[in-house]
Amino acid sequence: MQKMRAALGGLLLFIWIMAAVGCTGQKTEQTVNSEETQYCWATVTLEGGSGKASVESPCPVLERSGELLAVITWSSSHYDFMVIDGEKILPVNTEGNSKFEIPLKSVARSSDTSQTASLPEDCEMQVQADTTAMSTPHLVDYTLSFRFFETKKGAESADETREEADSTGETQQEEDSTDATQEEAAATSDIKEAPELSGLQYLSKDENEYAKCFAIYRYENGYAVLAVDDGRRYLIVPEGAEIPERTAEDLIILHQPLDRIYLAASAVMCQFDEIGAVGNVILSGLEKDGWYIEAAREAMEKGTLEYGGKYSAPDYERIVAAGVNLAVESTMIHHTPKVQEKLEKLGIPVMIDRSSYESEPLGRSEWVKVYGLVTGREEEAAKAFDEQKSYVEDLFHKEETGSEQKTVAIFSINSTRQVVTRGAGDYFGKMVEIAGGALSTPATDAGRATQTVSMEAFYAAAEQADILIYNASIEDAPENLQQMCAKDSILTQFRAVQEGNVWCMRSSLYQNASRTGAIIRDLHAIVAGEADDETEFFYRLK
Repeated sequence: MQKMRAALGGLLLFIWIMAAVGCTGQKTEQTVNSEETQYCWATVTLEGGSGKASVESPCPVLERSGELLAVITWSSSHYDFMVIDGEKILPVNTEGNSKFEIPLKSVARSSDTSQTASLPEDCEMQVQADTTAMSTPHLVDYTLSFRFFETKKGAESADETREEADSTGETQQEEDSTDATQEEAAATSDIKEAPELSGLQYLSKDENEYAKCFAIYRYENGYAVLAVDDGRRYLIVPEGAEIPERTAEDLIILHQPLDRIYLAASAVMCQFDEIGAVGNVILSGLEKDGWYIEAAREAMEKGTLEYGGKYSAPDYERIVAAGVNLAVESTMIHHTPKVQEKLEKLGIPVMIDRSSYESEPLGRSEWVKVYGLVTGREEEAAKAFDEQKSYVEDLFHKEETGSEQKTVAIFSINSTRQVVTRGAGDYFGKMVEIAGGALSTPATDAGRATQTVSMEAFYAAAEQADILIYNASIEDAPENLQQMCAKDSILTQFRAVQEGNVWCMRSSLYQNASRTGAIIRDLHAIVAGEADDETEFFYRLK
């Protein structure tokens, strides 16, 4: 009997071992199938809620068992779960800011045949996140927008330049992650040669003073061609005139009057404002609260200007019903080509603004001539540009004081306590130089407008800077020096902080590219020590 029990025990042990081996083999197979890889990177923007929350960008995108997962890290540790497509998702960490791996189930791979064809298509996602930061938990609605890149460097470059586009958060003009000087070399022959128009005599080419990215060619009877360095050419047809026969197929016809415009490129509104043409814009890519330009806010209050959807999601039905005869877009439209294609299929010509690619600061202001041509307000445009130019020319005529050149550092501190600073070759750095200062920066990549560095690197480069300027278009503006230094106590050791020479950009600055001369005027007053505590575009932190 004892032998039988021993045999039975041995048999049971053998069965258990075999079962364990089988389970181990199965587990190994599952591990292989669920192998995780770094798939790509994405810049992420967050909309919704109170506006105080943010997420880290760029974020890694993982592939696990054939599924793509975006790793979202919040600016707070108080998010205990998220809801996506009705599914509750828990954080993957227990310490630090709340981190989630959210599935990108509905995101398709790009269908184009380019080198980045394997990347997902840029997209938006509606999510909910439960926060315990308040007295009772609240489930808050958010929108996450993703742009996908092969490498982290590419995502960081797009993310940093996107943040400074304007204080409304729209990703537009500062999408120039490569420096504008590099873009000059890309100018096509179309901008250098006047196109032939059948039956119309060519007269002349306008001579730009600073702008390199556009050219205007004049023809008899008021016709004109606007040539842009991206290869697009626009034929301006005067009101009541006919389109010339056998017009080149690549010419985009703009038939005046262009007085029912959908303006998706918010940075361009200042150009319309400068020439008194805000009334030509009937639909906006920003809602009322997003505008710092008073004329735009007033127009929306009166109802003469309405919200037409942002550049990536326009309200096509409203655009058609309003009789829009021109859509003005920033270069961000290249990331949503289907939007441009649909607008053009609806018979609405699309103009793409490239003023942000001008390497010279006043070149950006000179684009007011483009919108003067389009709206028939060229005299007003010439006057507006001359005013901005005069601010700079006045500086050249000031007597040299012989004093030592002041150094200026421009920065902000992001949610991860890193410093976002301007590059030496950036257009803002050029404005500082024109104003009589010298930029102090640890940024070394001349191909990027801004660069994220450690506080240690920024301290080494800017601790002795005469002037600090906080870039409020990227991060929330501090109300005073104490609030700014609370972001990192090492700031109290900076010379400019100790001497009370710290300034903050007004949020309106990036919506006023047309007033570049006035911005340089203000910078000069700060550098020269002649500024009051408040100027048009800056104010002193006390």
